[in-house]
Amino acid sequence: MKTAFKLDAHPRRPRPLLSEPPAGYFDKLPTQIMARLPQADTRPAVPGWLAWLTPALRTSLASVAVLGGFAASFYMSGTPRLVPATAATASLDAVPRTELVGYLLTSGARVENSDLAVLTAAHPNIAKGFLHASTEELNDVLDAQPAEDLNYL
Repeated sequence: MKTAFKLDAHPRRPRPLLSEPPAGYFDKLPTQIMARLPQADTRPAVPGWLAWLTPALRTSLASVAVLGGFAASFYMSGTPRLVPATAATASLDAVPRTELVGYLLTSGARVENSDLAVLTAAHPNIAKGFLHASTEELNDVLDAQPAEDLNYL
């Protein structure tokens, strides 16, 4: 069986004394390290007349050039041309209203009550030509409609 290792049982070796650094070594060390680094130009190479401008002025000049180009592109593109809607309006005006409402009321048209409400708001007398109902019939139909909100009853 092995005996347990105990560090205190082993004597230490005497350490040799370190020699002192030369006088002023740590004072000269930063300048020696900086001398080894490659020297870069203090000002970046800027071509032509831009070298005379300060960096802040060059940045603002570049910003003005970019924004000016952006604004000029919008100005040069102009406003979109308005296509006259007279052709579509003229063809729909040729269709009789009763036929138009009949088409909208068919099941395949997918028209909702809100669409018809907009149509009747624009033309209040549109239903007089084809809807012949008395006030009592209209009230009965409206009362039969389900109401989700009790505030409207």
